[in-house]
Amino acid sequence: MLNRIKTEHSPKPIPQDWLESASRLLNEAYDKQLKKENFYFDVFGQIFTEELLVVVSYLSEKNEGHAPITLFLSCDKSHIETEKKVKETLENYLEISGLFFDEIFSNKDWNEFEPNWQEVEHNKEKFFYKISRENINLTLEANKLLGEDFFKDEDE
Repeated sequence: MLNRIKTEHSPKPIPQDWLESASRLLNEAYDKQLKKENFYFDVFGQIFTEELLVVVSYLSEKNEGHAPITLFLSCDKSHIETEKKVKETLENYLEISGLFFDEIFSNKDWNEFEPNWQEVEHNKEKFFYKISRENINLTLEANKLLGEDFFKDEDE
């Protein structure tokens, strides 16, 4: 389960054009760092009834076995009540991602993973994050193989 808030409703995907645009923006912004290390950013997201989830992964281009750095971002329902709020929230997510990865890249010995949801304030708004070594692409593939029934039984 990727989301922060448990729900019985299936999520909706964030529009693919936004995900591709966010990935492109992050990859362009960190171009030197990415080329130096042969990494890239991949962005995934889902819209739940109670939250908007975006996951930004820093992945190796050449070695799938290399543990990525993955930032999960979440917000409460109040951030997604209108189309305007959703757009503002997605913009905030990109800014927060930049702040986190600026910190990570500026410290060669960075190792401050936080596998539990934490609160962060940005632009006077409350958001939630966690940072892990999870390869979100592998998690999504595993979830497809396991099927929805697997997760329903887990919560009962």
